[in-house]
Formats: sequence, structure tokens, C-alpha cells
Amino acid sequence: MAAPDLPGFTPGTVVTGASQGGQYTIQSLIGRGSNGNVYLVRTAGGQQAALKAGPEKPELKAEVEVLAELKKHELDRGSRRPFLLDADRFKTDGRSVPFYVMKFVRGVPIDAYIRKYGYRQIGAAGLGLLDRLSGLHQAGFIFGDLKPCHVLVEESGGVELVDYGGATSIGGNVKQYSGWYDRKYWNAGSRTADPGYDLFAFAVLCLHVFDERGLRRLDAALLPQTRSPEDLVQLAGKIPALRPFEPWLDRALRGGFVNSREAHAYWNALCRRLPADGRKGASKLLAAAFCGSLLLLAAVLYTVLSL
Repeated sequence: MAAPDLPGFTPGTVVTGASQGGQYTIQSLIGRGSNGNVYLVRTAGGQQAALKAGPEKPELKAEVEVLAELKKHELDRGSRRPFLLDADRFKTDGRSVPFYVMKFVRGVPIDAYIRKYGYRQIGAAGLGLLDRLSGLHQAGFIFGDLKPCHVLVEESGGVELVDYGGATSIGGNVKQYSGWYDRKYWNAGSRTADPGYDLFAFAVLCLHVFDERGLRRLDAALLPQTRSPEDLVQLAGKIPALRPFEPWLDRALRGGFVNSREAHAYWNALCRRLPADGRKGASKLLAAAFCGSLLLLAAVLYTVLSL
């Protein structure tokens, strides 16, 4: 269920933080969720950002706490691209509305990105996603509700996780989950938050992106008590485009990784074994054709001049 409309959060409104004094001009509503609504805003410095505001709920507060801890972890690692930019309250119509501001990601869901740029992009996109998950896990949380709409890929290929409503402290109970992506749904483990929960979800995401029909057929053919990770492993083995990553998918679906750093390293190793990008092959063909043309032209000129 989406959060109700918020008074005062209309295009043109300047939202001013009561404590920090940050100012953000509302441009448009870009998303609704159970914990709040997300708006495209312009900061006082002229940059675009995303602002999430909602009713006074523990879930929204928990999101801010996760992002604040993640920001601290990123800064400790020397990163200059923290996701959380501000967290405050906005007083309007006699109410105090909590909000937080995050980086605005100019990207599309990972499934749309792969459809647009080709299935071979799963290598780089998957590596970027595993990097983000690894950072989150090292900060003490799992993402929890991993699915295509929560993974955005920018034009440059950068990957970002969005909507941290399902983020859960490692060792706790997963707060939000979605059918196929939930390992308990497949009798593959519990809903206790650990890195393997996210890695399992990423493996299912790959199956969803590359063979949604097959995943639907598999789900429809099984009873809840007969679902198993083995069924997913077998499906992965039938998808040609995922063959290079089949060993990784097998381990993730069976809970075989020690942590996300190990999973990232293994995915990276498999990426290195991939053949050269088709575009590089095309460039080589064009270069060869150009050189051939030059040689042919030289032969013609030599023949003419010799006459």
C-alpha cells in the first residue's frame, strides 16, 4: 500500500529542513511506497537529488539509520559518493514530516538495461551489483528485498541499489521480501538476514531477467513443499546466455559462498574468461577491412603507374 499524499509536497515547494536548514525544491513525484513518497528535487546548489518523505513510521526511521551507517562506512573506506545526503524534518500545515535526501540515480532497472544493451552486459552489471552488496554487507546489513526495480544501472554502466526499505541488520529477520527472490519460498534456507540471502536473490534475478517464462512455468509446476534450489539450478543450466556464470549461480542458489567478497571475486574471475565483446570484434573487422582497402588501392595505383 502506498503512503498517502503529503501536504505541501507539490512542484515548486521549497522544503527546508528544520534542524540542518537544507533547502530542496520539489520538481515532481517519481515514486510511491508504503513507507513514503519519493520526489525529484533540486538542491540549493542546483543539483538534482531524490527526497523521500512519509508518515511518522519506524520503517522510514530504520531506512535513514541504515543509510547513515552505510554513509559512515563508505566515508571510512575513502569513498566520496555517499548515497545519503541529508536527513531532517519539514514543518508544514502544523505537521512535522520526516524526510531524507539521497543521490538521484539516472538509470533504468537492470532488466531493461540488459534488454537495451545486450545480454552480455550481465557480466559488468552483475559485478557492479555485487560490489554494492558487498559494501552494504560489510556495513552490517543485507538489502533484503532485491529485485529488478530496486537495481538501477546508469548509462555509464554504474550500478546503484535504491529503496532501502527492506534493509535488515545481519542476524535479524528479513523485513521485506518478494516471492521468487525469497530463499525460504524455494525451501533454500531461512529468512534470517545474512549475505547469502542477497546472493540467492541475485541468482534468481538472473533467471528472471533471462528466462521469465521458464521461471513462471517452474513455479506453477511445483507445490510449496516441493520447491527446492535444485529446481532453480537445473533451470539455470538450460539458459545459454547464463552458461558462463552457471558455476556461480549454482553456489549462490545452494548457499555455497562464505561471504559477498568471495562471491564478487568469483564473478569477476568468470567475467575475465568471457570472450571479447562483440563490438571489439566488429572494430577489428572494420580495421582489417580498412587495411585491406588501402592495400588494394596501393596495388591499383602501382598497376596504373606501371603502364
